Formats: sequence, C-alpha cells, structure tokens
Amino acid sequence: MEMQTKTGINGVARVHFGLPDLEAAVRYYEDWGLTIVARDVNRVYLRGTGPDHFLLALHRCAEPQFLCADISIETREQADALHAALCQAGVTEISSPGPLSDPGGGYGFAFRDPGERRPFRVITEVENHANTGDYPDRTRKVAHLVFNSPNRDDPFFVDYLGFKVIDRSKTITFLNCNSDHHSLAFYVSVGSSFNHLALEVPDIDSVMSATAKMVERGEEIGWGVGRHGPCNNVFCYFVGPGGFIVEYTAEVEQVDETYKVGGPNDWHFPPGRRDQWGLALPTPRMRSAEARVPFADALFPL
Repeated sequence: MEMQTKTGINGVARVHFGLPDLEAAVRYYEDWGLTIVARDVNRVYLRGTGPDHFLLALHRCAEPQFLCADISIETREQADALHAALCQAGVTEISSPGPLSDPGGGYGFAFRDPGERRPFRVITEVENHANTGDYPDRTRKVAHLVFNSPNRDDPFFVDYLGFKVIDRSKTITFLNCNSDHHSLAFYVSVGSSFNHLALEVPDIDSVMSATAKMVERGEEIGWGVGRHGPCNNVFCYFVGPGGFIVEYTAEVEQVDETYKVGGPNDWHFPPGRRDQWGLALPTPRMRSAEARVPFADALFPL
C-alpha cells in the first residue's frame, strides 16, 4: 500500500534561501541544472524538469539564512483542517490561510514549529508545468531536506503534521510522507539550523556527470560520490553560495507500508566509513558549513 499521511501532507515541494550575492547564486544554480522561471530585482525562482512550478527561490538578504520550506498538501480543505488543528494545539506563530503571492500562485499558510521555530508554509493548488520530463544531469524535484536539531525526535512532525518515522540511524531521524524513503530528516546537533537540501536527478549516471560538470567549473566536492545506508541513495554534496549545502541524489529507495523501520543498531559501516562505498569523507569545508546557516527569525509571508 502506498505511503500516505493522515493530514494530506505529501512532500517538501520547494525551499527559500536568503543570501547576499543573489547574482552569484543564480549563476551557481543555473550551472547546477535549474532554470529561471520568474525573477525580480530581489528574488529569483528556479524550476527543475518536473511539474513543480519552482524548486528553489533565492532571496536577496544581508546575511545567509534559511527562509522557509514549503510543504505540499493535497487539498485546500486539508490545508484548512491542518491550520485549525495547529491553532488548537497552541501553535502561536502561524498566519491565516490565503492565496500565495509566489509565481504559480496557490493557497496555504505559514507557521513556525513550536519546538525550534523552523519556518514552514503548507501549500496547495499551485500551478504545475506541463512541459516535464527526465533529462540527463538535470534536477527533477526536491528529494529531501535535512535540518540540524538538538531534539531530532520532536513528536510535533509526527503527531500534528502526519509524517512517519521511517528510519533512525545513530545521528539522523528520517521522516516519510510519500513513496520516497524520506522527505524530511533531523540530524542530531547542539543547535537548530539548516543542514542540506537534496535535489534529485534521474539516475546514477546523472549524479556522476553533473558532479563532473560542477568540478570542471571549479567547484569542490564536499562529500562523495557515495551511497547512503538508510534510503540507499547515491549522493554527492557541494557547498554552494552562502554556505548552503546542496546534494545531487538518485536511486532514492521507494517504500510502502510493508517497509521495516530500522533503528540505530541496524546501520553499520566499517571503521572509517560514513556510507556504503567509503570512497571519501566529508571535507573540513563541508563539515564547517553543516551548521552555519541559521533560520530566519520571522514568519515567512504568503
């Protein structure tokens, strides 16, 4: 049976980064394989090859900060029901539902989780693109989003948003809301911050060739190429403009209700490895960037 949530939440659709050098960031993500779909003097919206209107929004800010994660929900009625449930649960940093001002429109509301005040929007009825397809080296969708957290097992995301714990390693709790192994995860840390964004390409060849193209443009690999344990996905990480870590990924494990949830003792690698292949370890630059980008201290506007 296909994985579904009780709330209708069905994925992390897109994210918003704030950073000072907007022009450099736009060039970087065009090189990455994204395409501009809309822009103004202070914001640029980039899409992949899938139907989502955009995957990444870049906003001009004085300092790098993670502005918002847009979580998709199936219907307007479910969005309204979730909004009412969060208000009843005592969530105080929350907007009223209404139309979205982003390219592609839509409907939703913004909130910050009560535990660590991470910025989210719940969105639905966004206009999708009709010209879609898989192309070598090109990003098709957001695969997952990972945050650093001192409380990686905060029950809020399961109890109120409807995510399911799909695996727990020694350092990460993985949350599921669709057929992909996970859409959201929390990495154990002393503080709360952005960790990384994973963007999915069609296959392992695309991970390899897209990585090679970034290296040819002078970018340093942060970690990879490798294959993770939980999720079994192929990966390669880079540290992008503003210190935002982004990941090429492919071969994301598909799961259903029969999937056996794993615990920390189920995931072991030989000494000196952090993934199945063990070709490389994260560079010092990547390790220092993993907890560098803070969350914006404001409710994200509709």
